[in-house]
Amino acid sequence: MCAPPSRCSASAVSFAPRIVSLIERRRGRAGASVAACAVVVLGAGPAFGSGFSAAEFGGEHGNVVTTEPTALYFNPAGMALSSGTHFYASGILGVRRGSWIHPKAPSEMADPPGAEGADDGEARFSNVLAAPALAATAWLGRVALGAGVYVPFGGRVHWDTNPRFASSPDYSQATDGIQRWHVIEGSLQSVYFTLGAGVRLGPLALGLTGNLVRSAVYLRQAKSFSAMSVDASNEGRITLDVAGWQASLGLGAMLEAIPDRLWIGASYQTQPGFGPLQLDGTLTISDRTGAAAGRAVTYHSALPDILRFGVRVRALGGAHPLELRAYGDLTRWSRLQTQCVSVRGQPCAVFPDGGDATSGASTVENLRRFWSDTSGVMVAASTWASADVELFAGVGYATAAPPDTTLDPVLPDAKNVRFTFGGRFALPRGLHLTAGLTDVQYASRDNTGRSTLSDAQLPTRRADGGGKYTLWLGILHVALEKEL
Repeated sequence: MCAPPSRCSASAVSFAPRIVSLIERRRGRAGASVAACAVVVLGAGPAFGSGFSAAEFGGEHGNVVTTEPTALYFNPAGMALSSGTHFYASGILGVRRGSWIHPKAPSEMADPPGAEGADDGEARFSNVLAAPALAATAWLGRVALGAGVYVPFGGRVHWDTNPRFASSPDYSQATDGIQRWHVIEGSLQSVYFTLGAGVRLGPLALGLTGNLVRSAVYLRQAKSFSAMSVDASNEGRITLDVAGWQASLGLGAMLEAIPDRLWIGASYQTQPGFGPLQLDGTLTISDRTGAAAGRAVTYHSALPDILRFGVRVRALGGAHPLELRAYGDLTRWSRLQTQCVSVRGQPCAVFPDGGDATSGASTVENLRRFWSDTSGVMVAASTWASADVELFAGVGYATAAPPDTTLDPVLPDAKNVRFTFGGRFALPRGLHLTAGLTDVQYASRDNTGRSTLSDAQLPTRRADGGGKYTLWLGILHVALEKEL
């Protein structure tokens, strides 16, 4: 912990001149004193799955052994095992709730008179999230082609306010909640624009997609301008708004081991950008009076690559045919070790203790993540009440990406179990309607006393993230498919 005030003050003093000098050289003196103590929390959330995965646009049929148009993302080989031309449009509506109970940490100063409870207690959010997806597949000679637009990574959050401080003459900014030092509101999304092709070689199908990815991050948070990372008597606001384009690839294979009975599939999605991301944008810092200064910055981060695998078995005998599916994924969130903001176009690097390691003091903020790879499994079944009505249900389990040491309210996550049920219904004119509900139950987490966010030196040190986290997510998925 950064407990002794003298030690924290020394860190702030040694850090401030470098940032002031840097801004004076590049942006002039305006706003330099505000930027001297700036700390940016990066990323946004929460999202739908582990980390900030949000690939729910296929519902239960969005998996590695599907032949629907969502195969463009989950396994492009599935296109080559479909027939005809398909147009697909879907939408998801999610309701996500969460809370964070935070006790006062040793690194945090005592609340001044009149601000009791401004920085510890309970914070909550309850947000509605929505995202569309479009896709189409068709045959051109011996090749199946596809195109789609969808959002496999993303999320949005706005934490509830604390009305207790709404009329406070001195601490009205505490209305934004005890979690405001990490996040007030934010969003993160990576939109994929995909083109792909698949071929069939006897029982084996192969597929390849190319993705153009538009990634964007927006975040607004509170920032203390004193030596301590939490100080309700001297706080302002920081807003990060960055975006950029990347490319990525998807590869897949599917084997129809027994005709119309058994399918085995595997796929791989590369990282967007094939490695670290660099998004350009603006960092705006405003002091407690509202005076603001903007800076051109580059955001350095990373998204995971993903391995998927699965099997699908169909029994056609009897009055009600039955299909069983089992599939899983390995999402390599260990690619995300830090998230960093630097002066536009300049390097971002720190020493092991968190201090700036660049020769030109270009690191504005380095946020430690140290995430772990996540894995998920799902078992599902479908039965046909008639040729026009498919009913399905499934249960799954997934692990969490952030460790206790770096868990915070920006990107809360936990091990979870999900339950899905719904149906697919044939309509006139070659239309199919799919509707499903998913309930995701997250395990509660308590990392009180284990957060290391406040241990590092500036520009990495942040407010303590310890406390008890709870999450819940409900998803409605609706899709309409036209077959020609």
